[in-house]
Amino acid sequence: METPPPEPDMAERLPDIAERLYRELAGLMAVKRIDVWRKDPNQAITFVGKLLDQSERAFAQISERFAALGYTAMLVQNKDGAHHVFAMRGVAQPQPSRRWVNVVLFLVTVVAVMIAGLSPEADPTNPLWYLSGLPFAVALLGILLAHELAHYFVARRYGSPVSLPYFVPMPLASPFGTMGAVILQKAPMRNRKALFDIGVAGPLAGLIVAVPLLFIGLLFTRVGRPSDFLGPEAAGGVIQEGNSLLYLAAKAIVTGRILPDANGEDVWLSLPESPGGPIVFAAWAGLLVTALNLLPIGQLDGGHVAYALLGRRAWTLAYVVLLLLGGLGVYLALIGNPAWPTWLIWAALGLFMGPRHPSPLDDVSPVGGKRVLLGILMAVIFVLTFVPIPLVPVR
Repeated sequence: METPPPEPDMAERLPDIAERLYRELAGLMAVKRIDVWRKDPNQAITFVGKLLDQSERAFAQISERFAALGYTAMLVQNKDGAHHVFAMRGVAQPQPSRRWVNVVLFLVTVVAVMIAGLSPEADPTNPLWYLSGLPFAVALLGILLAHELAHYFVARRYGSPVSLPYFVPMPLASPFGTMGAVILQKAPMRNRKALFDIGVAGPLAGLIVAVPLLFIGLLFTRVGRPSDFLGPEAAGGVIQEGNSLLYLAAKAIVTGRILPDANGEDVWLSLPESPGGPIVFAAWAGLLVTALNLLPIGQLDGGHVAYALLGRRAWTLAYVVLLLLGGLGVYLALIGNPAWPTWLIWAALGLFMGPRHPSPLDDVSPVGGKRVLLGILMAVIFVLTFVPIPLVPVR
């Protein structure tokens, strides 16, 4: 089936490029209306009608045809079922990354994370002391690398131009020595399937590494009260890591007890008393990063998944989550918990980055039932890994 030619009065009003783009829709879309941007008719053109083929297949052909004319296509569908194909002048031409920047940032991050993992019993005269942070660094960076490289390779499989991971070193300013890593997206996502798959790849890969490390570390971790390890120094109290449901369950499986218990006993993660402690702490941090990334806000991994499944309804969800984070921060402040700035900062970051996830080029094609089920699983993983109170004062 071919697209009928535009009516004579419509053809007279169309700029040349609009008519050429219209002809490229032959066999793919029955066009009912063509709108051009008044300020610059060659800049943006909209074709309204009905696709004649399955949306994903039709859009792939439309994108290729429009790109040959120097235009980028976008596809949306109104509530009345009408398809809108937007043609915007210009095609993204991603510039090659400067890989030396990625390498330098990674090496600096390795040093920063090793410093964060150093044994508290400082002995600068002992060369081995400088390597005491290595288990923590290897475990944590292994989790982060798995997370980011999964994003990278899945994006490349979809032909989406992305950068290699940029690690963010935070020596002394972060208890982990890093704020994680980011991958830069150099062009819009093609469709919701790509958006979903790229979004879930990182958290799943990170979990595959973090969960075994958590159990391995716990096998070599001692249990006790702070006073058992610090003696009189524990009188002023210490700050311990909070529980997620997954962390709580892992400790119960390995030790056979719910920790912390009524006597204040919990796993002790500091060297030299617990050889597996740094690995557990790295896994705990990796699970925390997983939960933070799964927040359904903006362009976080959870934001990718939420938009792929819910469309623009994900925007409302993002604002609700931001409100809940702010409320949790205020609650912790009222009870005097030192972790209260964490959630207020994340709420502020979410607003600063933008709660609304941008639409992919094809905002119509569905993700399919299997991805919906996987999306539900990711919501369960978020619940299991979320740590509402990351820092717990213990006296």
